[in-house]
Amino acid sequence: MIAIVAVIVVAVVAVAALAIFMNNGKEAPLPEFEEGTGTVYGNSDGNCYINETDKEIMKRIMDGKASLKDYPLADANLDGKVDDADIAIVDKYIKKEPCTLKVLDSEEKVIDVAYPISNIIVLCGSNLAPLMNVLDVSDKIVGAAYTSEKFDPIRDYPVATGVENGTIKQITTKGTAADFNIITDLKDNKDCHFMMTELSSMYDLDSDDNVKVLNTMGIDVVRMEARDPGQDLRSLAVFGILLDKSSNVEAYQKYIKGVYDDIEKKIGSKFGSTGVLITSLTSNMSGQGSGYTTMIEMAGGYNALDMEESSIKINSGDTWFLDPKYAVDIMFVGASCGYSDSGFKEANITSYKNLYKDHNAWTNGDVNIYSTSIPVVVRVAYYAEAMYPDCFEEGFGHNLHQEYVNKFFKTTYEVNDDLCMKKINVD
Repeated sequence: MIAIVAVIVVAVVAVAALAIFMNNGKEAPLPEFEEGTGTVYGNSDGNCYINETDKEIMKRIMDGKASLKDYPLADANLDGKVDDADIAIVDKYIKKEPCTLKVLDSEEKVIDVAYPISNIIVLCGSNLAPLMNVLDVSDKIVGAAYTSEKFDPIRDYPVATGVENGTIKQITTKGTAADFNIITDLKDNKDCHFMMTELSSMYDLDSDDNVKVLNTMGIDVVRMEARDPGQDLRSLAVFGILLDKSSNVEAYQKYIKGVYDDIEKKIGSKFGSTGVLITSLTSNMSGQGSGYTTMIEMAGGYNALDMEESSIKINSGDTWFLDPKYAVDIMFVGASCGYSDSGFKEANITSYKNLYKDHNAWTNGDVNIYSTSIPVVVRVAYYAEAMYPDCFEEGFGHNLHQEYVNKFFKTTYEVNDDLCMKKINVD
């Protein structure tokens, strides 16, 4: 299987050979997939398309010229073998005829999805939201819930406009307190049987209990990771296949690979040499299990916090992070700041100062506050420029961000870096 992003160190969905998943009550071996793979069964070659090539691979397996072990996604109906029934599913997909597609989501669960998909509900956080522009499926969205109280008028322009003019129903605020009456109406009157969501513990609408309710109502729910570089491409590939937007995904994958390759080339031999500490929220410092650690690595640095957790809560008065092994020169601190905001809130900066003012990065004046609402690849570009200013032309992050907006946003916007990445005045 070909890795979509060459510079990403291959990370597998499953790490144990004995791991199993449940499929209609049956146990089956959990295959290993590289980041960027469109984990929809029937997608034999693991790219972002289901097409004739996938059928040819199935036929080679049936003829004994290839192995299901090498192409685990070729078993479209997950019955443990590849035969004419699997080819029939791919044929139906290609012809856009009704069929059931099996999706391996980011929690390693197999989800049955009724295809083709007419209309959808989306639940987006700040990581999936920009990717909605890449997918360009606003014409299919009939219900939406983003985790901010209001849709960002720039980043979320197509959805925000739909909510404003009444063609899209806002079904909840901040991903909580879902109005199931609205969802029932969308299912019954808008032929809506599918919900796509960003995997996050922040939401309630797609909690396990609510997903069971939604499934009972006849709505398929697919939860995918969108924050971790590589996994965001896997998620896009899955949604691209399900929503017939594979060509959009392919173009985006090539674009992202070019950006990451360029960053690595510019940094050169220094790549991977700069240690940082990074937070997503004021009281949460990111550990090795966090997607923010991956972002820093893609930017050519490393997270000095050696704890395996995804985040470590910081309490007032804590001093353990003042240990010399965490005495890195640069700190990145995250805050929610949308494209239409006036700037980072002073209250956020004050909260950070109260916690970290004794850390050497703060006393040395190299603390950068960044927006958690901007696209992942843009954040990586800003991190890289901040860590290696001598390796980049001035305005690298800004120019990349403007290029991204011009390519993928549906409205004209001039990037304001003060809403994206800003060095904090630590005095």
